[in-house]
Amino acid sequence: MASARYAAQQGALVRVTDMKSPEVLAPSVQALAGLPIEFILGEHREEDFRWAEIVIRNPGVPWTSPYIRLAQEHGARIEMEIALFLLACPGRVIGITGTRGKTTTASLIYEILRASGAHTLIGGNVAGVETLSLLPQITPETLVVLELSSWQLEGLAPHKISPSVAVMTNIYPDHLNTYTGMEDYAEAKANIFRHQKPDDVAVFNYDNPWTRRFGDEAPGQTWFTSLERGGSFARNSTQVDPFIFIETPLAGRHNLENILLATTTARLLGVSDDVIAEAVRRFQGVPHRLEDVREVGGVRYINDSASTSPVAGQVALEAFDAPIVLVTGGNTKHLPLEAWPERIVQRCRDVILLAGSGTDELVPAIQQEVQRQGASDPVRGIFTDYQQALAAAVQLARPGDVFLFSPGFTSFGMFLNEFDRGDKFVAYVRAL
Repeated sequence: MASARYAAQQGALVRVTDMKSPEVLAPSVQALAGLPIEFILGEHREEDFRWAEIVIRNPGVPWTSPYIRLAQEHGARIEMEIALFLLACPGRVIGITGTRGKTTTASLIYEILRASGAHTLIGGNVAGVETLSLLPQITPETLVVLELSSWQLEGLAPHKISPSVAVMTNIYPDHLNTYTGMEDYAEAKANIFRHQKPDDVAVFNYDNPWTRRFGDEAPGQTWFTSLERGGSFARNSTQVDPFIFIETPLAGRHNLENILLATTTARLLGVSDDVIAEAVRRFQGVPHRLEDVREVGGVRYINDSASTSPVAGQVALEAFDAPIVLVTGGNTKHLPLEAWPERIVQRCRDVILLAGSGTDELVPAIQQEVQRQGASDPVRGIFTDYQQALAAAVQLARPGDVFLFSPGFTSFGMFLNEFDRGDKFVAYVRAL
């Protein structure tokens, strides 16, 4: 929608084409009412791709799309919204990417910068924000925090542009259904720093092998953060600035990694330690990411619906010491399960699963771990109806337990997306 609005406002002749039906897209079409935009909905027509001089590709559309190929064959420029934004943005851009933690890190950087009094905006891969629509508010003094996915970062490569401040949280296997392998996926992420200038700034998590390697390759002024080494340090320096901002309501070691990245970035941008410490203390995290929904009958209900990969499911389990009733499962992205089944058997008293292709991979792996550890089987059932699944799990929960909703897989089929899945879970818990 933002791309269509922006292109029309710039005076382009705009056609929007989407495979979804006019009924599903009616609210979006209504929001663009009054602009000279033509809509071709429920189909893609080859003639539109032969007609176009510029095609703005949505992040979910792969480069291999036959329609993208057709447009390229007819001389069209293929663009992405985030590249159009960076080309036109007069402010200083702080870009954040990574497999896990980018939303939390970006949100915390935004809150710290706002608390410092700087004119700050947030956009990119953020639900409900039209990034291009932010442009009229941006001056050269504005700090613009952008959460950037691998797909969005692909759009920067043709222009050889990167944000002037780049932050990389970690790289784990993900989206391997759309990339040829880990190198391909990681290289898309690397666009965040590849085209920086020598006086630009980059911050990397030293404790992750991929981001450590990228930190050695970055052309700008580079800093590392490391929980293992207790702070942050400049590349090629032995002096570690100690990690001091640890008074936080957020659970889990991974959130300490996110906080260390955010606070180091804020320090490099000149924010005082007092402002940083107060912002960290106040920061409650973001929805759907180990979100503490409420306590009912002595049970803490945690919404971790943004957990769409096994490594995210594993990290969620490692964030709690109390007995866990886990609701998990969904559809696979064909990612390695790693140590997740082992952690499930070690840490969960009861496990309820949502049916799906990922669950079909996970259950045998849990049974293998039960055998290997000589432990009791925590699996209590597999459900095709999520309300029945939650009801069964609620019956199993006791005072002092953590009720953890952390699917570890995608939600396709049962929910619109992970946010819809999390919203439904939160609504269920609020009604208990």
